[in-house]
Amino acid sequence: MDRKIGIDLWIACICAAVIGIAWIYMDEGSERTWVLAAAGAVMLFFLLLAFLEKGMEKRRIRKHGTERGFALPAENGSITDLVLLSEEETELMVWDMYGKVSLVIGRDTGENQVDVDLSQSPYSGMVDVEHAVLNFSGGNWYIEDVGSVNGISVRKAQDGKAYRLSADTPCRVESGDILLIGMNRLLIR
Repeated sequence: MDRKIGIDLWIACICAAVIGIAWIYMDEGSERTWVLAAAGAVMLFFLLLAFLEKGMEKRRIRKHGTERGFALPAENGSITDLVLLSEEETELMVWDMYGKVSLVIGRDTGENQVDVDLSQSPYSGMVDVEHAVLNFSGGNWYIEDVGSVNGISVRKAQDGKAYRLSADTPCRVESGDILLIGMNRLLIR
């Protein structure tokens, strides 16, 4: 949530609290009526500001395809999924990439958090706890080996060749490319 919207909502909540306190603890009379009216008006004003700002942000994102100046991943080149393939080319698992800007690939051991958990994959023993990271930057997705033992290769869709990545060197990936992590094959589509 945008910080400005959050502040507007907090002010509205404080006004609601003032209304509740005035209603319960103030004696009936013109002072109570004025406090209730003023706090109610301020609360409605800031609620209206928050909802108008939220609506303008959504319209700006739809119109320009940006959020805080960065292109949204789903609008780039239609990469939306990461698919774990079996030996027979069937889908074993699918991870949604829509709207995300970074995905950590590895094995979830309970002490770490990964976005693409390969702990149940056929070759999970060849996958490091944090093996690789997919990042969205400048309108493209990049894969980067984060110092894994078995490394990463990328089989490019355009030429069918597999390229071994150097540690800490990002490689641009496109729809149709296959990531080879251990002996696991992850299709980018």
